[in-house]
Amino acid sequence: MATNLIILNHLHVLPTVVKNYSKIRYAPIIKSSPQKKWFKERFEQIKKIAAHIEYSPASSILDIKKELLDGQTDLLGEICFEEQKLGLNILDYNNRLFARSPLVKIPEGFTSFRKKIEPLLPEYFVEEFLPTDKHVIQKLKSYFSNTTQVKSYFETRNGLVGENFSTRFSPYLSSGALCVKYLYNQVKKFEAQHGSNKSTYWIIFELLWREYFYWHYQKHQSLYFSENGLRGAKNFSPVKDYDLDQLVNICDIPFFLAALNEIQETGFLSNRVRQIFASIWINDLDLSWRSGALFFEKYLIDYDVFSNYGNWMYLAGVGVDPRGKRYFNVEKQLNTYDPNNLYTKKWVTEYE
Repeated sequence: MATNLIILNHLHVLPTVVKNYSKIRYAPIIKSSPQKKWFKERFEQIKKIAAHIEYSPASSILDIKKELLDGQTDLLGEICFEEQKLGLNILDYNNRLFARSPLVKIPEGFTSFRKKIEPLLPEYFVEEFLPTDKHVIQKLKSYFSNTTQVKSYFETRNGLVGENFSTRFSPYLSSGALCVKYLYNQVKKFEAQHGSNKSTYWIIFELLWREYFYWHYQKHQSLYFSENGLRGAKNFSPVKDYDLDQLVNICDIPFFLAALNEIQETGFLSNRVRQIFASIWINDLDLSWRSGALFFEKYLIDYDVFSNYGNWMYLAGVGVDPRGKRYFNVEKQLNTYDPNNLYTKKWVTEYE
């Protein structure tokens, strides 16, 4: 058995494996300052579990490839198929509702997947990992103690400004600080105590979207990184990497600039902002969807490779949406979800 362990994510299982290794290194992939701050906070929490753990972020899996090929080092983390081909010794853990593909054949559409997968969901998952990160514990307690907030999630989930319109659990799920089965169980326990409604169902619905893209990726693998996505011949042409200054100079749409400022400062965008942002990127700026996916990869603290590329393909019309490319009229979207322009006023000071 290997004596060394490198952790990319899956922090929720660390208490289970910590005793098996004499040397443990936390090496999250970091590409921006918001991610740097986020993962350093996660390290401050996990070092309470393993005092001998080291913190050494990486910019890509290649930074630690040599160590992983020495035969003495295991990897704890969820990575994509292309990286698995490097022959890494990956521990058999994941942070999904199902440890193995739940269906013999993964459907192309999410609706079909959901209808087939929902009957397989248990009342509660028996095997779950309890959170050890105090921020996760506090977040769970705060969220599920607010009955009104939980029961109104469906109505508020498209909000743009504030902390309470969505669950904000995604950064903890993607970094592995929160076990998705534990979160699922918390929703079911809430329903048992306070009753279920469309909002409690929709929290699980969103977890199923996350699950869907993971298993759908296992089916299509490298097509998730092709310019043509699931449509037509593979195209792995080089992807242009845009920095913030370039984007500011090529687009003066106030909403877009607001989103750039928010993601630079916080590493987070709401789901509705992401969709409008992606529509501007693809339709108004005529930029490659893969460049947009790469931009999110660099800045989001809840970056999940499968959901990120799956959603960008979806909006670009080369993914699982049979309707083709999606276009969001910015003015109409803001009239619906932010009629007072609070979002743009918050993140673009000269717009006030």
